[in-house]
Amino acid sequence: MTQEPQAPITVLVVDDEEPIRLLLEAALKQHGFHVLLAASGTEALELKSLQQADVALIDIYLSGKMDGHAVLRELNQIHPDMSKILMSGQAGLDDAIAAFSEQAFSFARKPFSSLKEVVILVERAAQAKRLTVQNREFARSLQEANLALEMKVNERTAEMQRYQGMLSHLFWVSSRIALLDQPDHMLEFVCQSIVEAGAFKQVVILVGDEKFRIRHVGVWVEGGVPDDLKESLRLLKDQPLRPYEFDVREEQIGSAILTRTLSRNGMGSEQEIMDWRAGDRVSIPMMRHDGTIFGYLSVTSPVDGRKPSVEIIQLLVTLLSHGALQIEAHELQQQLKRRAEDLERRVQERTSELRYSEEKFSRLVNSTTDIVYIADENDKIIYLNEAFTSTLGYIRENYIGRPLRLLFEELATDNPTNRRAIQALESFAGEHTIHHVELLTRQGDKRMLEINRTIVRQGGVLKGSQGIIRDITEQRALLQQLITAERLAATGRLAAGVAHEINNPLQAISSHLSTAVKKFRSQEDPAQNLELISEGIDRIRQIVRGMLDLHRGPTIQAPLNLNEITRKVVTLVGKQLREASIDLNLDLAADLPNIEGSPQEIQQVILNLTLNAIEAMPQGGKLGITTAVGEHSIDLSVEDSGVGIPQEHLSQIFEPFFTYRSAGNGTGLGLYLSKNIMELHHGTISVVSEKGWGSRFTLSFPKK
Repeated sequence: MTQEPQAPITVLVVDDEEPIRLLLEAALKQHGFHVLLAASGTEALELKSLQQADVALIDIYLSGKMDGHAVLRELNQIHPDMSKILMSGQAGLDDAIAAFSEQAFSFARKPFSSLKEVVILVERAAQAKRLTVQNREFARSLQEANLALEMKVNERTAEMQRYQGMLSHLFWVSSRIALLDQPDHMLEFVCQSIVEAGAFKQVVILVGDEKFRIRHVGVWVEGGVPDDLKESLRLLKDQPLRPYEFDVREEQIGSAILTRTLSRNGMGSEQEIMDWRAGDRVSIPMMRHDGTIFGYLSVTSPVDGRKPSVEIIQLLVTLLSHGALQIEAHELQQQLKRRAEDLERRVQERTSELRYSEEKFSRLVNSTTDIVYIADENDKIIYLNEAFTSTLGYIRENYIGRPLRLLFEELATDNPTNRRAIQALESFAGEHTIHHVELLTRQGDKRMLEINRTIVRQGGVLKGSQGIIRDITEQRALLQQLITAERLAATGRLAAGVAHEINNPLQAISSHLSTAVKKFRSQEDPAQNLELISEGIDRIRQIVRGMLDLHRGPTIQAPLNLNEITRKVVTLVGKQLREASIDLNLDLAADLPNIEGSPQEIQQVILNLTLNAIEAMPQGGKLGITTAVGEHSIDLSVEDSGVGIPQEHLSQIFEPFFTYRSAGNGTGLGLYLSKNIMELHHGTISVVSEKGWGSRFTLSFPKK
């Protein structure tokens, strides 16, 4: 906040020596003071602008009728706020004492040691004069504020006394409300009590039902309720509940709404705003314990003729809340009575329904050939259906109450796959998991089971698990037959190339044998030819081993290296790559960790992807096979620059018997079986492809 600039300080200089007057005038003006000059006391008192002076510099020994002391006393009478400084070169201690006793601000001795000191003295005197004026104004303002505060305190005291009387009366009313069990009687009693408390002359309470239709009415008017008002309120029953008409103006008083009529001159003065006018009304909502409004209290004609205070409104709100609780209690009593009768009927119905539901559930789960189990938070089995006995031959009751993990440890065959699956069952990680375990039946047969387990949580708290255990022995056998058939199909696709690959080294062996025989006869050294013959035999051995590995039956999963299997596949497809003019790029990671799996099945997957890539590049292209170690997996990618897969077929390529190639090219089982083999190895197969830009298939195996 910026301050207004102050007027310059006006200094009156009274001295009969002209050089002194002029010297002081020059020094004071140089520092921004306005200066009045007088050679005598009489001349000083007759100046027209004397009242503008803030400070007076008065020489004590003036010529004429008045000396400095007389001028000081006169100025004290006519200008008491002016600061006066007496000065002299001849005065003694008595003059200085007299100056201060006559209310002089200060005393200065001539000749002045420094005019700057005089200027500072004048500034201090002017500041003292301003402070004196400000203090006097502040004292006057403080006195006026004290008077206003005293009036407000008196008014507030009277209001509080009235409020205390109302509080005592309405407190008594609150204690009586609970004795009235009928809502209409209770509401009328509340209205009457508010009027009798001396707050308002007319009070109306409207209470609605759950559909906000008026059901109960209470009213009281000072001097009695008019018949026309009674009739009007009677007609309100079953009408929509609303607190007030939406008048021209409304305002808030605490939780109440004051609707007001406007005065003829508009908003009205401050006094008119505080006064009560005909047509004004205060409406207070009546709320249930959950905050739902189900009624309104409407008051008019306050006794004191003024707008009610927030304290009065709060008092009525408190009383109304007691009434609301009483009405709610009455409604609850009626509801409890009705619900008690209805509850007994519903309990009987629900008991019958629950019994039927349990029987239906039992029939349903016992009719399936899959084993259904439920376990608690400690993994103890609490339910097993009859399929457990029919599938495995064991009595299910003997295993209820035992941990699920121990059941599989006892019945499972001993192999690495089973051990990993049982170890995984100890963890409750993941919401839904699938495990495969081979179990021995009571008759000694081996059965492959698929466990679909779901973890049950409520509010983040573990409650147990439940699942379905399915016998997939026949399904596995069928899948193995399909895998074998697909191997035979792959053999057919490789046959010509393999025959060519074997024929080449055979021709070289035949040629070198003939040369070696000639060298023997001519007694030359045939060592070089024999080495080449040995290399040709090794080449044939590698090709034959690759074919034999591909056609061996399924083996128990063991550690294997993806790089080694990839090299075997490349050996088998060498001729196809050369004939198709395809450039092969092998990017195999060094020190690639082993994975757990079936070498024959993994080789079949990689071979299938490689042959598919070759067929996708009829005009030649580039084929890349890459191995890498990811954060959580070991990956192998087969990428080609071929024709790509149409986007509309990407979601179908892993379905059985689906192929987008022309008739006679492919069975449609290769990718389907590859996906199944990867799932059996707890891995995934994914594809990224775009028509005309090639495809990239990625196999991801879990790290150990």
